[in-house]
Amino acid sequence: MTYSSYNVTDPQHFDAADYPFVSGELKLLSQALCNIPGTHKADIFISFLKDHCIKSAWVADNPFVVRLALSGDLSTSHIERLFTSSRQNTVFLQEFEDYFKSALSEKA
Repeated sequence: MTYSSYNVTDPQHFDAADYPFVSGELKLLSQALCNIPGTHKADIFISFLKDHCIKSAWVADNPFVVRLALSGDLSTSHIERLFTSSRQNTVFLQEFEDYFKSALSEKA
């Protein structure tokens, strides 16, 4: 059984202000990735933290980012718990993924 500290219900929408620990982890993740070249950074982390899998094409395109995602060196427990908690609310999940991508595209 997986512990989840967030209770996302339908029709709840994602609001970053409600998840300061998630926002903090995303900021640190963005800083860690800002000087690493390559594509699909957000997709790699979203896929890994949400489903614990990464497309093989992304592994070939950006092995350094994949190694970082798999290393466990970055604190992502709150992000991962929010993905787990929001699995049944597709609107919330999409909004969170959009926020995640936006946060990683910002300059640290």
